[in-house]
This record gives sequence, structure tokens and C-alpha cells, in this order.
Amino acid sequence: MYPVLRTTLTLAALAVALPSSALAQPVVGETVELKVRAAAIPAHPKPRDNRVHLRFQGGTAANVTNVDTDSGWIELVGVTTRGTAGTGWVTPRYIKRAVLSVDHAPEPDAWCPPKGSPEAHPSGRLRIATWNLKALHAENGRSIFPDSPKRQTEDYDRIRCYVRMFDPDILAVQEVDRLEALERIVDTDVYNVHVSRRNSEVPGQQNTGFAYKKGLRATPKPDLTTLRTSRGLRYGTRLDVLHNGQTIKLLSIHLKSGCFSNPRSGSACAKLDSQVAKLEEWIDEAAAKESPFIVLGDFNRTLNEPGDRVWAELDDGVPKHADLTSATKDMPISCAKNRYTQFVDHLVFDRRSATWFDRTSFRQVTFRQADRGQWPKISDHCAVMAELWVTER
Repeated sequence: MYPVLRTTLTLAALAVALPSSALAQPVVGETVELKVRAAAIPAHPKPRDNRVHLRFQGGTAANVTNVDTDSGWIELVGVTTRGTAGTGWVTPRYIKRAVLSVDHAPEPDAWCPPKGSPEAHPSGRLRIATWNLKALHAENGRSIFPDSPKRQTEDYDRIRCYVRMFDPDILAVQEVDRLEALERIVDTDVYNVHVSRRNSEVPGQQNTGFAYKKGLRATPKPDLTTLRTSRGLRYGTRLDVLHNGQTIKLLSIHLKSGCFSNPRSGSACAKLDSQVAKLEEWIDEAAAKESPFIVLGDFNRTLNEPGDRVWAELDDGVPKHADLTSATKDMPISCAKNRYTQFVDHLVFDRRSATWFDRTSFRQVTFRQADRGQWPKISDHCAVMAELWVTER
């Protein structure tokens, strides 16, 4: 994290509070607000050098590290359009106003935990989770859909703090724009990231993926493309993890929305049915092989309701390791405003991986009341997590 860039006071309030001299030419050590500009802010390798080697995200805060008195150009450290920190020189016309002296910069939110370790837990414990991140775009002020959140740097930072709070070893994600979007909400020196290649090169998409700790012996595998049974449906993302001598196959999914429970009818249910058939094929094939598996993600289905047809199809016990366990079954639900009373995000274990599941470890990670005004920019889903104690092979 870059604490100086995480200014939590409103820029308008600061402009009122600062003396007029603070709105003049920035000086080294100050934080400035960049203008909002459609093409972002061009940054250059040195003063008066018109080559553009990176672009800063417009409307964000940046730190002044140098001022060239001859040209008036200003060197900044700020957030690039890729969501990472970058250094470059800009002309004064791109700076809206000085924001805050570094000497008086607010401390990072006290509740935000420190970074977790990138190493696997020494006890052999494996903490897994899934989280639908509600149309997480890679760029500040951009949205995947017209009605989806337009997040700023502080919103990405807040989500990262929640990830730190429950500190998963493996996090399956849904509704991420592309690799750069996922990198914005995890500590990239703690986690590796892997995102489905379905339109991953095109901005503004919903994709599945994984973030996993760098110390894990993990191998990304080709996407499960068969889940895209019609236009617009999403691939599954695959990851194999070698842990305590056991190879575990993981699949992050996001199935069709709109067919949440019985009875099943209409176009949404037809699309979901086609995906369930392909998912069952994958489950049966994996169950017939040597390695245990786990399916994590947004099933968009209340699998735990008695007599649910989707669950009955998936959990048919044929082959024998296709005898499945849902970690969310009989567990309490508590997410934000408690609008929903049934889980649609699930952790599903095969017969072998279920023996490692510590049921007492299950949690749904809800949001702080202090963040209530920002809940829509966090997500409309809450992460669900559980711990495995993988027996050594």
C-alpha cells in the first residue's frame, strides 16, 4: 500500500481548510489532486521530454517528489491507469490543486490489518474463500456496466483491507474485469493472480479467477471453456495446488443468474441447465481421477434448499467421489443489509476433500458498519471462507 495516496478526507473539504498559498505551485512533499481527463494524464521520463512513458489516472491523488524550477514541470508518484504506482513528470496544467502536506497526511485506517504472509501456513492449514467482487473494473472511475460501481483508489484500498482481514491462502473471485483489476485489491507481493482468458484483453468484462499466496505450489490450468454454453456466459478458471503432498484441483465458477431456485423455467433457467450439465461432466471426470477437487464460486443458486434440482444433479455420487459436500449447508448468513436469506456463493468439496474441511472454521465475511455508506462500492456479495487441514500424503 502507499499510505500517502490513501487520503480519506474529501478534496473539497481540504481545499477549503488549506490556506490560499497551499493552492499555488506544489512543493516537494505535498500531495496533489490530478485533473479528470478522458485520456488520463500523460507522464514523461524527464522535464521537457515529450515522450509519454506512462499515464496517471485522472482525478487521483499523487505525491510531489521533485520540481524543476526552470521548466516548472513536476515529478509525481501516483496511480497509473493500470492501478499500480508509477513515477513521471507532468506539466502544472494537469494539477488541479494541492491537497495536503505529507507532514499532515492522515494515517491509514486503523482497522486495516497489516499484510499477510506470502508463505503457506506452517501447520499445513489451507484457508480458502470465494468472493464475487461486483463488476470490479481495473481503472478508477470506470464501470463494467452503466449501473455498476465506479470505484476510486480508496475503494480498491478498502477492498484490499477486507482481503487482509480474512487472509485467504486461496481466493476464488468472480466479476473481475481482467488481471489488473484483481491486482488492485490484493497485495501483489503476497499473492499471485490468475484470471480467465475469456475476453481478458478487452476492458469491461466479467471474469472468474484466483488470487493465491506466492508460497503455495500452485499451477494455473486452462480455463473450463465449456461453461460458456451461450454468448455472454463465463468460463471457469482452473488452478491446481500441491499441498502436503496432495494435488488439489480447484475450479472458480460464475453461473448464469436469474434461476435461483425451483421450479426451473424460462431462458435464464435453460442457460443455467446447460451450464450445470457441463459442470457435472467436469465433476464426474475429476471424481474418476486420483486428485481431490473443490468447486468455488457464485453458483447463482440456493443449492441448500431441500429438493434443489441443481444440487441433486451435481451430487449424484457417481462416480463415488462425486458425493459432494456444501460448506454453506446449515450455516448462518449475514451479509451487509441481510437482504438475502440463502447462500448463492458456495464452497463445494468432493468426497475426498470434504474429509479435510473444518466445519467450525466456516465464515461469511460481512462489512463494517463504519463502511456502511461505501457498501455498494465494496460488493453486493460477501466472501465465504473455510479452512482445510490437508492430511500429508
